[in-house]
Amino acid sequence: MMLGRKGWIVLGCVAGFLGLAAATDALMARRPPPAPADAAPPLLLQQGWSSDMRDQFYYTTQGSRLMPLAFLKALEQPGNAGLFLDPGHIAATGFLPADGPSRNNPDLLPIGFARDGASDGAFGPMVGLTCAACHTSDIKVGAARIRIDGGASLGDFQLLMRRLSRALDATLAQPAKFRRFAARLGADPKAVRPALEAVAADIRRLEAASWTPVAYGRGRLDAFGHILNAVAAEALAEPANFRIPDAPVSYPFLWTTPAQRYVQWNGVAGNPLGRNLGEVLGVFGHPSFANGQLAAATSTTALDNLVALEAWVAQLKPPPWPQKELGRPSAAKARRGAELFKAHCAGCHGGPDYRLTPAAETEGGRQWLAVTMVDLATVKTDPKMLTNFAGRTARPGALAPLLKPVTLPDGQVPAGQLLLAAVYTITENALRARNITGDERKAYYGWRFAPEPPPAPGAPPPRPQQGWTRSLAYKAGPLAGVWATGPFLHNGSVPTIYDLLSPEAERPKTFLVGAQRFDPKKLGFVSTAEDLPEAERAGLFVFDTRLPGNSNAGHAFPDPAVAVLSPQDRFAIIEYLKILEGPDVSRH
Repeated sequence: MMLGRKGWIVLGCVAGFLGLAAATDALMARRPPPAPADAAPPLLLQQGWSSDMRDQFYYTTQGSRLMPLAFLKALEQPGNAGLFLDPGHIAATGFLPADGPSRNNPDLLPIGFARDGASDGAFGPMVGLTCAACHTSDIKVGAARIRIDGGASLGDFQLLMRRLSRALDATLAQPAKFRRFAARLGADPKAVRPALEAVAADIRRLEAASWTPVAYGRGRLDAFGHILNAVAAEALAEPANFRIPDAPVSYPFLWTTPAQRYVQWNGVAGNPLGRNLGEVLGVFGHPSFANGQLAAATSTTALDNLVALEAWVAQLKPPPWPQKELGRPSAAKARRGAELFKAHCAGCHGGPDYRLTPAAETEGGRQWLAVTMVDLATVKTDPKMLTNFAGRTARPGALAPLLKPVTLPDGQVPAGQLLLAAVYTITENALRARNITGDERKAYYGWRFAPEPPPAPGAPPPRPQQGWTRSLAYKAGPLAGVWATGPFLHNGSVPTIYDLLSPEAERPKTFLVGAQRFDPKKLGFVSTAEDLPEAERAGLFVFDTRLPGNSNAGHAFPDPAVAVLSPQDRFAIIEYLKILEGPDVSRH
């Protein structure tokens, strides 16, 4: 083929462009990891943790395996060439970027994203989530950023999964993105592509499974919905068991939880090991029921790490009110607030005195915080979380031998019983494999409500206790440190404590969620655009209390038919909540 002078010029330009593109790709592939978004470290409150313990809590794996770590580090954002793990991009999803590199986080992963020791073939270790992703938060006051360890995250799980899925698909679809991705991995593109396609398909499936008609928004997740789908539908290979996970709840704060009788909003789990193992299964921990050979059922869960994480949380204290940054509470108002709190709040929540469980109820005579379960007919808050769980049924599949026969259509059983059986089986098999018996076994279960000892090796565990069933009720736990944990109610439908203490008709019908700017007067995050700096208004979620599952009704105490708290009394209770001390959990 003959080319004229113009043809050679065009060809030369194309070659030059391709060379420039290749050089640009190589340069971008070698770009160092991003620095943290905030140059100044957060202010750390005195919550009982050393810096080393905090770092371990942030980055110790629970056995969650989302994707290869190398893939996440090499991945770009869906709409541009910035890295997915860029602190600004992570912050836009509501999760917290790393404060800096540390012994347990040399990869500068966001808080609560943990390297798992398991390797995925040629691409090295996996990465998943751990407790800290959903239970660590920051509040902003002026120029200060204050860390709340064990607090309620403002992370948007659905947004994170959507962006992750779009980023993987864009990498597959755009040649330049794919070249840079493979270059960062330092791997043959021909070997990278099929592995990337498999990961993208898996994340695409997870994103689809998290879809709901009403978005969760910031700071909420239907944990039970995801756990039950992971176990009952996916692990048991019973797709008819899938349900849309459409009952999101706020992430509860963690301080004092290891000493509480029950933890979840619906109070269905008695021992911490089973509770935490179930949590892992809901966030990318993978169970296997060994094709019905239940004595070999297992999961990726890091059981020993769960015990360690619970021990660390047992040392976590409620965040003290930071007087220097937020102002000194009024002693006179707090005294009045203490009287009102005792009259209207302490009966359910306890404080400053806290009831304990009877010594005869648990292992070794230990006593725990006797949290109150408040009947739905009394509290009158949104029922969706309770009814979704209590009314859900499932085909038992391989777990049928562990479940008592129940007269339900199509051989189904209550989904809560199925989950209990799954968690129990996996836990007991793991303990047996480690030869953990006797008091050591009871200690793994937190010295609470441990099931009967397992049978001889090779036989399936006995049927688990069926004690989870109770009337529809929500937990009313201790309120020390609650000032730092908005939005409020189990579904996050009330922006501030002041609004919660107000009559239902006065509570905001819509408000913004996601700003870290704190309101020290009403106790909660600033939730209206006009009260936020312009730079902090972007990307916030509009919470609409008129949508299903989002009701802000209920929790009207005192009874509005008898009395209504005046604004002055509401602010008095607020002053008291700033100084309310938690229970002494050292003996638990």
